[in-house]
Amino acid sequence: MIVNTKTTISAILLVTTVGLLSAQQGQPPAAGRGGRGGAAAGTYWAEKTKGGVYVPPNKPLTRLSDLKAKHAGQATWKELVVKDPDMQAEYNSAAFGTKISRRFHPDTGNLIVVVDGQMRFEIEGQEPFVATRGSLVNILKTTFFSWEVTGDKPALWVDVNPLNFQTLYPGNDPAPRATTPGADVVKVSFARTPAAYTAPNMPHWNLFEAAKAGPPGGTRVSDDNLFANPIYGFADPNDPLNPNRGNTAANGRGGAAADAAPFNPNSVFGHMHPGMAEWWIIQVGQISGRFENTGEFVASEGDVLYAAPMMWHQMSFKGPGPSCRLALGAHSFINMNSLPQ
Repeated sequence: MIVNTKTTISAILLVTTVGLLSAQQGQPPAAGRGGRGGAAAGTYWAEKTKGGVYVPPNKPLTRLSDLKAKHAGQATWKELVVKDPDMQAEYNSAAFGTKISRRFHPDTGNLIVVVDGQMRFEIEGQEPFVATRGSLVNILKTTFFSWEVTGDKPALWVDVNPLNFQTLYPGNDPAPRATTPGADVVKVSFARTPAAYTAPNMPHWNLFEAAKAGPPGGTRVSDDNLFANPIYGFADPNDPLNPNRGNTAANGRGGAAADAAPFNPNSVFGHMHPGMAEWWIIQVGQISGRFENTGEFVASEGDVLYAAPMMWHQMSFKGPGPSCRLALGAHSFINMNSLPQ
């Protein structure tokens, strides 16, 4: 079946809702986000508007090298790189010795993805730990936390929050400065119980530590407002660093490499999400992102790829060695896959 995606208003599409990637890539349904185990695939009609529509600061690819060039000579800086109706993410750099006082988010979780440097975290009810390159720090709602940049260089991280999150501070500490124009700082009182970590959530997970025990992956953050899933693998199934090389049962790579065929961004390919955006932080290696109406982008470690809602997109490993993209969204959702044409 051939489906026309060029309509500028809306179209009714026939999609299948099982599997991480499209039938063209042949990825098993259980592998990664959006899979539903062994459930039988079904086909359904869905309304589809034009994909590839971006509202700043969102864009298909944000390169870390561009952010560093923009802030050359600055140890401390902040850049908003994602903001949509569900989430916001800020790239941060902070000099050695920078620290924040205790605080918590009363209604939402907070995810910190460390790209470089060292950050020492104290999270209520947990032993202090140091997060480094490849770390995910998952701070649950109603839970006090603080951090300090340690080591011998600035720390670099992405701070991920649901949109319109709030921050509260201990009432016996000095009053903080208001950050919202026209707002006052007032004292409030309510019963507070720190949220409990339940699987798959954990305070700290590091990609490179996990990789020592085998190919890492699987959902690492899942709550009402945040979802994060590292997707790890190799473009070349025979890559010398691939522990699954020659293992056909593991697909030889733990995922799919980029299709060598010419790419047409105006065709039907990959999968889409009609309700929310999906985006990725590259944790290691290179990732190819193919997006409807915009083209193909190759991202490297520290870069951010972003697929706006309603757009066909297709992600794949690229280059030598391991690659890992941290898939993010407001919550887990079904991948609506394109059908073979």
